[in-house]
Amino acid sequence: MCARKRNEKDYQFVKAKISRSKGDRPKISLRRLLVPVDFSEPSFQALRHAIELAKELRATLRILHVVAADDGWLRLGREEFRDLDKSLQKQATKELQALAKAHVPRKVRANLEVRIGRPAEEIVAAASDANSDVIVLSTHGHTGLDRLLIGSVAERVMRMAPCPVFLIPASK
Repeated sequence: MCARKRNEKDYQFVKAKISRSKGDRPKISLRRLLVPVDFSEPSFQALRHAIELAKELRATLRILHVVAADDGWLRLGREEFRDLDKSLQKQATKELQALAKAHVPRKVRANLEVRIGRPAEEIVAAASDANSDVIVLSTHGHTGLDRLLIGSVAERVMRMAPCPVFLIPASK
């Protein structure tokens, strides 16, 4: 086996505001939390964790849902799917508003956003656009063939994210 030489490009460097009071531990400032939800139970678990974190840190939540764009077969018929995507986006917006109203306390600032596209890429783009300090993301616990066939959104987000990612494992 040959060990590959690592270089700076192999590591993602993260900038975070760190302040230190006399005699205290350093504190990292997390003011903008991005929480992607797909309306599954694991994503609701991540939302609950993010809400508690936002309360503790007095941070703002950006709750994001990505409507997976249907590109059609080999991108054929893409135009026909645009109306469906817009309809799904409107429906997701209503569901996201209901979710926030039911679960996010009034004292926690929350912004809602619905995007259309590939989930991992849109989550990363939303984090970048909003200058998020952290992404709070659930895993679905897929393993083996399921993971191979459908891929792992969480894994792809972790690789591409412009900020740290807190992964909340799915409960079994």
